Amino acid sequence: MSNKRPADGEVVRLGKLIVKAKVERCGDRNLPVFSMTMHNGIVRQSDRFKKTVASKDTSDYKVVFPNQLVVGFPIDEGVIYVQHFDGLGIMSPAYNVWDIDTNMVLPAYLELALHSPQSMEYYATQMKGTTARRRTLSADKLCAMRIPLPTLTQQKSIVKLFEQVKESLSIAEIRLSKLDELVKSRFVEMFGDPFANDFGWEERRLGDLLAIARGGSPRPIKEYLTDSPDGINWIKIGDAEPNSRYITRTAEKIKPEGEKKSRKVKSGDFLLSNSMSFGKPYILTIDGCIHDGWLVLSDYEEHFNKLFLWELLDSPALKMKFSSSVRGGVVNNLNKDLVADTVVPVPSLSLQCKFADFATHVDKLRTETQRQKQDLQTLYDSLAQEYFAM
Repeated sequence: MSNKRPADGEVVRLGKLIVKAKVERCGDRNLPVFSMTMHNGIVRQSDRFKKTVASKDTSDYKVVFPNQLVVGFPIDEGVIYVQHFDGLGIMSPAYNVWDIDTNMVLPAYLELALHSPQSMEYYATQMKGTTARRRTLSADKLCAMRIPLPTLTQQKSIVKLFEQVKESLSIAEIRLSKLDELVKSRFVEMFGDPFANDFGWEERRLGDLLAIARGGSPRPIKEYLTDSPDGINWIKIGDAEPNSRYITRTAEKIKPEGEKKSRKVKSGDFLLSNSMSFGKPYILTIDGCIHDGWLVLSDYEEHFNKLFLWELLDSPALKMKFSSSVRGGVVNNLNKDLVADTVVPVPSLSLQCKFADFATHVDKLRTETQRQKQDLQTLYDSLAQEYFAM
């Protein structure tokens, strides 16, 4: 890729394009409250949150007009956005508001430039403070940052290109969500509410149908960490892949002598989170691992198809059943006896396998869509690097 930017134009200081806005307070006006989000920019609180996030007294909140730039924190995580709504609203008095010279720069282009890899690197290197999420970037440092400034016509073309990629990414995300819903809908269609037992299936205790064990990692684990390829894979909750049934990798390994007090698990075993992502099941695809205190479900093949069992364990009804039975302090803990005593319906294996065939087909579509989404994200990142390089 050439070092030359695709769009011609000068490189300017941000201070040439923005100026601090005159502060206007809400007072006793009834104006919509805006919030700043890391990935979705400025949003109406009423659209995003079920409860009011703002203080009950918003009289001191700052009024933000359309096409004004709002700088929040932590800025090095991209909390800097343009107000794109048609009307004005109010935002936290802690945020800084800037007017944009729209004769020189399109607000949408400026927003792209301010989230480019180059800008994010600038924020990280110029911020001051010792507390990570409270570090700040001074107004002088912000204004000193340099960004490429092509013509307004070129800016418009660049914004359109990025919007097209974003739209494609959004479509891929929606498709992934719909595919997940499709599998769950098919499960309900074939088996009904598993705990209302709509279809009159045989019901049995989970403890009578599969093996349940509680594992644990050696303590202190840091003594045994190793980079050696001969180390034993150590699974933690953080290794679970988002929006996936499977755990396919581990981030860390331990020395063989560190697994004396731990149970090994094998590919195909279910790992059930007993805290944090409460009751979330994952299917292991790696042999010979140890794990960080999960519940392990194994030897289920006589009674359950793997994909049917995952859907059953992941059902909202079962999680609610677990939650209502848990006793403990602030953190819920799912224990072996509770899981073993849970009564579940057991449809015929042939019907479970029919459902699994459907789920497998949808998984293939999901994998392809996920690949397309990753390719689009790579394209977006590449374009950002290319158009805003200096």
